[in-house]
Amino acid sequence: MEGSRAEAIALPVARPAFAAQELVWPLLVALSTVAAIAPLWASELLPYQDAPEHVAAVRVLADFHTQGPAFDKWFEIDLRRLQYLGFYLPAAAIARITGADAAVRIMLSLIAVATSAAFWMFLGSFGRDRRLAVFAPAVFHTVPLYLGFFNFIESIPLALALVALTERELHGASLRRAAWIAGGGAELLWLHPSGLAFALAAAFVLAVTSGESWRKKARALAPWLPAILLLGAWAVDALAARDGPGAAARTLPRWLGPKDQILGLLRYGNVLAARGDEIFVIAIGALFVATIAVRPRPRLDRQWRLPLLAVLSLIAYLAAPYDMGYMGYIHLRALPFLALMLIASPSIAPGPATSTILAAVVALQIAFQTSVAATYRAFDREAQVTELHQVLNAAEPGKRLIALVFSTESHLFQYQSFLHFASYYEVFRGGRARYNFAETPWTPIRFRQASEPVALPRSWELRPHELDIARAVSDEDYVLVRTPGPEPQGFVMVAHAGRWALYAPAARR
Repeated sequence: MEGSRAEAIALPVARPAFAAQELVWPLLVALSTVAAIAPLWASELLPYQDAPEHVAAVRVLADFHTQGPAFDKWFEIDLRRLQYLGFYLPAAAIARITGADAAVRIMLSLIAVATSAAFWMFLGSFGRDRRLAVFAPAVFHTVPLYLGFFNFIESIPLALALVALTERELHGASLRRAAWIAGGGAELLWLHPSGLAFALAAAFVLAVTSGESWRKKARALAPWLPAILLLGAWAVDALAARDGPGAAARTLPRWLGPKDQILGLLRYGNVLAARGDEIFVIAIGALFVATIAVRPRPRLDRQWRLPLLAVLSLIAYLAAPYDMGYMGYIHLRALPFLALMLIASPSIAPGPATSTILAAVVALQIAFQTSVAATYRAFDREAQVTELHQVLNAAEPGKRLIALVFSTESHLFQYQSFLHFASYYEVFRGGRARYNFAETPWTPIRFRQASEPVALPRSWELRPHELDIARAVSDEDYVLVRTPGPEPQGFVMVAHAGRWALYAPAARR
């Protein structure tokens, strides 16, 4: 009797301990995800190449009919352009409450959380140890984010989740799950077609290699039919419009050489100008190797299927072109999926040795992201954000501005962090700035007919030294220059602070 009573008393104590142990790894994944999010909120300006364009587009959508910014004077909204809407529309809804800049940061934070959660789900669907999800936040702070491919990185967690659902559908039919796959597949096109292309290819490969009957394979793939049709229609339109609205689609694909392809692969995590990110990548790679070196590792049925997806992602990266018309960095879209498939591929040993290594992964990410946040704050100083505000405040709101930025690179970050700083005129003062994503055939915001700016060569912002400056500024109310840079003829300086100078037509003075 006393023994039974003792067991009854001990049982409630054991259950909470077991529940707490089950929560450890979700909490550690959450902790590493929060560390990845922290830099997003550390600075006033985001250092990502395309970030100003996205913030400006969100503000245009959120405040389109507001009188002061006069966005409806310069732009039209075309919701038939599906690409980017999956990011812009929810961000614009949030921006009505928080403002465009905070809305974009909220969206990026949610994407980071969704990526970790989707990878946790993905690992479980393939029988992998979910502790590997602590690596997922490290994939967030990589080249696609720093290029500013916000719409693409938003597609990654949904693509992972849909592939995971397809794997489950292969082993057991569910009408609700099939509906999620069908709806989610169509939604992927609203985020980015590259994410949809990966999900479709992965679903097909997994079905073929599943070992299930052809009936089950067909049943699992059937919900993808709407997405296949949508992607096909989009591809036809995209290829026809690759040189821009009203332009003949003549630009052929361009590939990088093998050397540049390999270097691009090695530099996937190289986003800072200093060596800290390279040291971080080497360290986290070493911890990954240490994780899979612990024995004994459990054997899984058809374990080779995820490594196969990793190999196919690598082949896609090597085979895809670099650009074609307005479509650039095409090959880089394969790299996040390659990294995540590599992480998910191995089975790992249970037990404290593996857990200790994976806990070190979390600690390493927290330490690294602390230094990254400090670099973001330093970017505000490099960009001279106070001086930028001072100069742009000298411009009237709701006008037209073009930026001549001959020095676009940061001393702190890779890629061209200052390339799209003209867009901060739209963010802070409204109006229309150039260069502008409205010049591309993809975004839902386009120039209003009869108010279009003077036509300039495609990708002129990348080669401003080749620009006919007199023509470029001929219909502008203001010219923003990051000095040293040209003083536009027929314009006079109206404001100057730090490296930023603002010019207006002399006839108006």
